[in-house]
Amino acid sequence: MRGRILGVKKSKILGVMIIVNLAIFITFIFFNAFLLSEYKTLWFYAFSVLVGVYEITKSRFFKLDSAFYFGTATLLVGISGFVFTLTRTLEYLSLYLLADFALTSLLCAIVSGQKFHLILFYSLFFVLIFDLAQKLNLITYTISIAICIGFLLLLILIISICFLMSRKKKGAKK
Repeated sequence: MRGRILGVKKSKILGVMIIVNLAIFITFIFFNAFLLSEYKTLWFYAFSVLVGVYEITKSRFFKLDSAFYFGTATLLVGISGFVFTLTRTLEYLSLYLLADFALTSLLCAIVSGQKFHLILFYSLFFVLIFDLAQKLNLITYTISIAICIGFLLLLILIISICFLMSRKKKGAKK
């Protein structure tokens, strides 16, 4: 049966996973409150990781691309949150988040085969490069913003062209 894994319904596995994740999260809240109290936001990153793992699992069980994107993004944001909080590199938060969403788009393009995610990955990757150059004082903030606006306009143009081409193909099939 397609709705079962080793004879167990996929929805039952996800239900057990919610209970286990909730137990892990409650344990982590107490751990964060009493042992790592100087880090006030770790509970949120733990929540993000657990939600990400759940959503990725759900996406693979039921072949849901949107759940895969959301789960991967949430998982990577949670992991990045732990990294920049524990390493005290908060000034690079924008780099972490850009890298998270670029990697999420790349993984979603690989898993789902949708070209849009690959285009989004390339756009975010180039913005990440120029943001890194700005953080390292290789280019000024103004030049970085100008380049990012250029990439944004190019992304809008590419998406519009892809949309128009897909509409033209649908019109030709009728």
